[in-house]
Amino acid sequence: MKLNIFRVPSDQWGPLKKKLAEKQLVSTSELEQDGWSGDFLFCTHPPPGNIPWVQDFSSFIGASNYYNRSYFGAMLLEKEDSCYAITFGKSHFFVRPYCDYDFGIELGKRIADERDISQTAARRYQGKQRKDIRSFAEQTRLNVPPGNSVEFLQGKIIPEKSETFGPRAKFGTSALVESDITPEEVGSLLSAIEAEIKVKARFKLPRTLVLSDEEEITRYDEKLIDELMSPVGTSDIATDTFDLFGVDFVFSSSGSFSIKCGHFKAWDVDRLTMKEVKEYIAEKDIPRSRVLSLKVTHRRENDPDFTQSIKEAVDFICDEDRVVLRGGKWLKFNEDYLEALDAAIRRIAVEETEPDLVETKLTEGEFNGSLSHHGYEVADKDFDILKTSGKAPSEAWDLQRDETVYAVKFGTPQKLNYVVDQASSVLELIHNGANLYPIPPFRRYCLWFGYRAKRRPDSLADSGSIILKQKVEAWARQCENVGFMPVIKLSRKMHGEYDSPD
Repeated sequence: MKLNIFRVPSDQWGPLKKKLAEKQLVSTSELEQDGWSGDFLFCTHPPPGNIPWVQDFSSFIGASNYYNRSYFGAMLLEKEDSCYAITFGKSHFFVRPYCDYDFGIELGKRIADERDISQTAARRYQGKQRKDIRSFAEQTRLNVPPGNSVEFLQGKIIPEKSETFGPRAKFGTSALVESDITPEEVGSLLSAIEAEIKVKARFKLPRTLVLSDEEEITRYDEKLIDELMSPVGTSDIATDTFDLFGVDFVFSSSGSFSIKCGHFKAWDVDRLTMKEVKEYIAEKDIPRSRVLSLKVTHRRENDPDFTQSIKEAVDFICDEDRVVLRGGKWLKFNEDYLEALDAAIRRIAVEETEPDLVETKLTEGEFNGSLSHHGYEVADKDFDILKTSGKAPSEAWDLQRDETVYAVKFGTPQKLNYVVDQASSVLELIHNGANLYPIPPFRRYCLWFGYRAKRRPDSLADSGSIILKQKVEAWARQCENVGFMPVIKLSRKMHGEYDSPD
């Protein structure tokens, strides 16, 4: 029989039961199985559901008062601190908010056969493709592209476990197994699951988890408020020795913006950075309790205005906790994800930095203009290289030497994110043939980072900024898809007053 199994944290067991009671599920049987106790819940009088096609063709039918009734139920079993819900019909909608979101995938890492995967669904955090659903022929080995966070896995069960769990299964938030058991043996199946969850995973699976614990969410919200209320100069617009990876807006730089909080008068700005947000909070003397009520409206010609809460409008990384805020939700990266991302960054070719360019106190413009003796041709601010029919000028790159073009950017990771986005846009224009005239030939595309830190990292993989590494990994894949070789080059950007050579 097919069983859709959810694991429920013990502190959510009471709230889940309350929710199911609100949905009119009542106990029809008390259960005792293999040390597990609980109830079978069933909705005996589900609300009638409209049938759209009956409504549409009621004139042909002669009436429209026909309805479907979708019965649903759930089997709740607990033993000591372990709790499980097995859902039938639409009850999974009510169980899902209370479940252990990692359970299905974690079980899959222990009993699925990574040599025979039939489907995966994954999420990406950078690039245009945010969802990646793949189906495979039989006996296809699991292969997760770097930067992907796996949310669903379907495949065969390893032979030594198939007698217990069935020939194949689906793993996501829950586990959908096809076990050859009777209803009275469900408790034994849960005991087998409990045993598997305690053993070491058989393979790695990159994944991010949505945090649902209210205390955790509150704690990270407070960290975000700390950052938003901190003095100007300690985040993405820093000009001193700070190397923070905190807040970064996900808005594009074009258009205009409005910042508003409750009854406080709005600010209209042409450019939106953390500087404007922090200045607005300080000038309006917005109390800490109201900071997350900030709204940001984006206005762009020919597009409708759209408004987001400050939590939706920023990316915020708590690197020490491996937690990121994206789209208003707090997500946690597992170790498998971080290792896969770092491995992908380390596979990108690295160009050795000339000894006299390892550290610099020059500005970007001064730096680019000083490199002619190294054989570089300056293309900084040259908007004729990549002419398009668009109104906005496009800067192709900053330097070129032989078959390599260089996009140069100095600053903290938030500043470096900008040049990666710009380089990705250039690749998109080239790929789409948007250039009106031929561009100078090149084979390699290099991101040259003047990293603003106390020391130059040995590798970009050593950076604490997950967002920067995600962007670079996505850019590298884009390079290869367009036909160019991605390259990384690192210098250290020093502050003239505060920093000393490494």
